[in-house]
Amino acid sequence: MPRFARWMYDTIKAGLGKRVVDAGAGTGAYTDLMLADGKEVVALEYLPEFVASLGERFRDDYDASVTVLQADLGDPAGLPDFPPTDSMICLNVIEHVEDDLQALKNMRERVKPGGRLVILVPAYPWLYNSMDRAIGHYRRYGKGQLESRLEEAGWIVERTLRFNAFGVPGWFVGGILRRKTAGKTLFALYDFLTPAFSVTERFLIRGMLGLSLIAYCRRPA
Repeated sequence: MPRFARWMYDTIKAGLGKRVVDAGAGTGAYTDLMLADGKEVVALEYLPEFVASLGERFRDDYDASVTVLQADLGDPAGLPDFPPTDSMICLNVIEHVEDDLQALKNMRERVKPGGRLVILVPAYPWLYNSMDRAIGHYRRYGKGQLESRLEEAGWIVERTLRFNAFGVPGWFVGGILRRKTAGKTLFALYDFLTPAFSVTERFLIRGMLGLSLIAYCRRPA
């Protein structure tokens, strides 16, 4: 869903700085967008097959703009050693980690004092359904729950907003139908409609409704 990825990145990219961690980089969609934006990226990924894929995808950028490391965000021993960065993004990842508090503490330690975290998680615990279970979600978050978790981990939450309002009815119906995925056709359609959705959200909904929550945080200086 390239249009959707671009929309999400454009929503969270302000103030990230030059050197950024992509925590839970997956196949590298957001690492790629950050490289195009002139940033240096530390891409952290847990699954070995994705680590290998990231290494191949960004092979020509090694030692210059990209560092790929295997990492378990929730590891009590912490994250791999690398110089602290200006900021970190963690998009649709922390809900897959059983010990989310440990993960948030680990991420804080790899960002410079005064540096930032932008985190996106699935919203509305009441919406948790068969599709969440199928893709390995431990939870969906309420706004207060997410902010409390971040503060407990030592982050200062600057603001929180809701994102992707048009995804809510689809996820709700998918749960009623006990679906495990929306399917490639619906994903492609949603991606095609993303420009219209993004304009509507920006000017009419303004972060008041959304399938996801985005929190903008800062590590104390």
